[in-house]
Amino acid sequence: MPTVKLMRLLLLCLLIAFTIGAKNCQSETLFKSNFDTTAFNQPPATTQAVGTASVSGVPGSVLVVQAPPNAAPPAKWLKIFRPNDPSQISIFRGQLKRQAGNGMYVFTATLVIPDGNTGPASIQFETFNQQANGGFLHLDFMPDGRVRIDDDPNTLFGTFARNKPFLVQVTLNINATSPSAHIVLAGAGASGQADRTIRPPLRLQAQQFGAIRLFMGFPHLGSFFAQNVVVTRRS
Repeated sequence: MPTVKLMRLLLLCLLIAFTIGAKNCQSETLFKSNFDTTAFNQPPATTQAVGTASVSGVPGSVLVVQAPPNAAPPAKWLKIFRPNDPSQISIFRGQLKRQAGNGMYVFTATLVIPDGNTGPASIQFETFNQQANGGFLHLDFMPDGRVRIDDDPNTLFGTFARNKPFLVQVTLNINATSPSAHIVLAGAGASGQADRTIRPPLRLQAQQFGAIRLFMGFPHLGSFFAQNVVVTRRS
């Protein structure tokens, strides 16, 4: 079982990696959501610590709840649950406080994915203005404990353990010619990394990056938990 000390050590290691990689550059926080201000068993507030949030799905499918088993404090986590309803997708969408254009972005979150899901839990990176089909990159955390990129079976990588908190870091290099992503998994029972070049038809959407989406999509049933969802931009 992960201890508070272990989780703090993992977070410290991740912070050190960020610091080295940034080469002492400052960063701006564009989105931050730790759910502290929302009461238990309520949807996340629209106004987050930085940026804004919205949810969709059947009532009760996206809620702030107590920490799942094996998770260290803080106590409040986001739970995304998709019931057997073909008309609904359960979504948490975090919008950055502004669209910052080309640059280097770092997304981080702590996830817990329990047993019993019939399909993947997903994270998508998308445009600021929530246009239809505005996603330019998404990750699926598969039932077999691996991660798939953009629905491509040839991209499966890494491993994560069920019912244990693990860290996800995605570094986005947004530019006009060859935007890309570097993805890292870390934590108890989780490891692996992968690189992905954004597909040419989606380069314009990548340059309009301004939101992240955590969701369970049709026809998959199940749930997952998230905490400390943050997006920063290196200056």
